Amino acid sequence: MFGNLSRIAWLASSFQSDLTRRINKNTDMNTRLHLTVLAAVFAFVTPATSILHAQVLAATEGIDVPDGTRKCIKPQERAPKSTDLFTPLTCLEAVVNASATAGNQAESFVNVNPTNTNNLVATSNNPGTASIFRAYSTDAGATWTRGTIATGVACCDGQAAWDTFGNLFLVYINNSVNQINVILSTDGGVTFSAPVTAGTGSIDQPSIAVGNGSVWVDWNQSGSMVARGAPVTGLGTWGPFNAQQAIPSATGSFGGIAVGPGPNGGKVIVTYQNPTGGQGPATIFANVDADGLGAGGFGARITVSATNVGGFDFIPAQDGRSIDAEAGVVWDATGGTFNNRIYLVYTDETVPENNDTDILMRTSTDDGATWSAPVRVNDDATTNSQFLPYVALDSTTGTVAVGFHDCRNDNGVPGPGGTNMIPNDDAEYFGTFTTDGGATWALNRRLSGGFSNAAAAANGVDYGDYVGLSAFAGKLYTLWADNANCDGTNPNGTLHQFDLYANPLTLTGGTPTPTPTASPTPTATATATPTATATATPTATATPTATATATPTSTATATATPRPTPTPRGVPTPRPRPTPLPRP
Repeated sequence: MFGNLSRIAWLASSFQSDLTRRINKNTDMNTRLHLTVLAAVFAFVTPATSILHAQVLAATEGIDVPDGTRKCIKPQERAPKSTDLFTPLTCLEAVVNASATAGNQAESFVNVNPTNTNNLVATSNNPGTASIFRAYSTDAGATWTRGTIATGVACCDGQAAWDTFGNLFLVYINNSVNQINVILSTDGGVTFSAPVTAGTGSIDQPSIAVGNGSVWVDWNQSGSMVARGAPVTGLGTWGPFNAQQAIPSATGSFGGIAVGPGPNGGKVIVTYQNPTGGQGPATIFANVDADGLGAGGFGARITVSATNVGGFDFIPAQDGRSIDAEAGVVWDATGGTFNNRIYLVYTDETVPENNDTDILMRTSTDDGATWSAPVRVNDDATTNSQFLPYVALDSTTGTVAVGFHDCRNDNGVPGPGGTNMIPNDDAEYFGTFTTDGGATWALNRRLSGGFSNAAAAANGVDYGDYVGLSAFAGKLYTLWADNANCDGTNPNGTLHQFDLYANPLTLTGGTPTPTPTASPTPTATATATPTATATATPTATATPTATATATPTSTATATATPRPTPTPRGVPTPRPRPTPLPRP
């Protein structure tokens, strides 16, 4: 009836995977038992397959977390896909595999050393290892040395920042999911210090930023945002953290932190969205600490923007994990033309639940009190999804860049238009930049070598909740989860577990294009944990094509030449979606 055994195997595996995903949700005990038995039956009747690399993935520990203020930060990985449905052609862009490690690496960060631009460090979640994956490069990303940090004691959610002294700070959640820890490298990411604990309790999704003599971390604690800062006076010389600061009316999560100009290490802004459950709509808020490490605290909550993307908004490209608006923020402290401007990037949806998500940016020139109308960063004319944006500011030029996952080219035609016959579920990675304060954006450029598919990765968090980038000396350094395997270096093969791929974007050239704006400007409303972090350092592996130059050259700001506004995109009829089950 199905044609052949491989088709039966694929159907059984797909059904088993779906059951596994549903079992991980907050299902009552009897129903969970029935579903588990049914999944086991399908696993038993599924024929053996010759694709052995798809069968070696072991399930990782899972923790049920109620829908609302927290993501499921230690989910189980899903059952792996049993067959290759599509084999990509040669790489469409010159990419480098930074991880080349079995298993899934996702929810990544890449940082460039401002004292040595040949020195890059990549970090990410590393499921099943209780560690943070870490790779470092000393040749501008041509080759990488790979291993782990916070080995055996970390859960996930690592984010990093590199200051002008050469300090690389990394914040993460410990393996017991009850501590926010910070570790420091002073040797370019080769080794890291024992952790310093910044927060404890019911915690989620920390972020980190550095200023001129300060380092700040924020996180969600018991449903609301909190933050702490510490002075930094030199290489390896920092701390202690100031007292934990409650942020007024900051109920919410899934945002970021940035440090701007000013005394006491610089002014600080924290952003977040609320509510944190459901598929939207939601509101993005911000609070500002005007005197940084001084005696004053964060001011009143400010409304930045509404968004149709909620805390758990399901789109075809991230249908297991869901996305949130993922607001990210940078604050220009360069002293240049746009000094003191704040840039905030986020995801919105043109109509609730139509899956046409876009990347938007708002800016503020008055310390966050008021915000500009939104400008669309992605320049496609499709109704497909863009998601997981991240913003970075080049402190040498004032250029601001954004990277994001993008489904614009997935039309459901396997090969040139996707990995399968489903449109809008395969993503590539894109980048762009602005040289005029966010008014116009350069033509978006594809940076990835081919299509990736999150469902095929069988990763408990799909692409993750964020993708951290950095910009310096005329380059945007990018790193993203990718299973296209266009260069053949992924040990798990094509369209299986994610590796981390890199391809820097030169922040010059091209003609910035004006992008449509929407609503008018909104009205403003008012202890050390001495656990060693051993670092493995295997031999660096050369990748097929080196894409970065040894020493990037600072680039002068380009003059924006506006082009005609693109024809407005058609708004599709929202597709009906069942009410989602409660998410962990």
